[in-house]
Amino acid sequence: MNYLKFGKYSFSGPYESAKFLVDKPGIFLILCKDIREDGKYYIIDVDESDKVRTHAMNHKRQVEWVKNSHGIGKLAVAVQYTSLMTEEQRKKIVKEIRSLFDVPCGKE
Repeated sequence: MNYLKFGKYSFSGPYESAKFLVDKPGIFLILCKDIREDGKYYIIDVDESDKVRTHAMNHKRQVEWVKNSHGIGKLAVAVQYTSLMTEEQRKKIVKEIRSLFDVPCGKE
């Protein structure tokens, strides 16, 4: 299993599709791999859910994800399962990740 580190948090992945996730509580990142430049993964969205697979597969910002890949990136997903955290704790981490990285999708 591969892991990606963003800030102080580790996420399993990247996975080509949310169908590879499990419906457990967690935090998921939508990533874009820049296939034209450096091949690195960049966060384009971050969210949390009690059922990360279902939420990621039916997310209201999917169109935004494609738009923010600018046609030059390959979308992927990474996850950190958080069965021992509350929704409030997950939301705090989502907010922290948004503050550390330039996350273009979901800016309210």
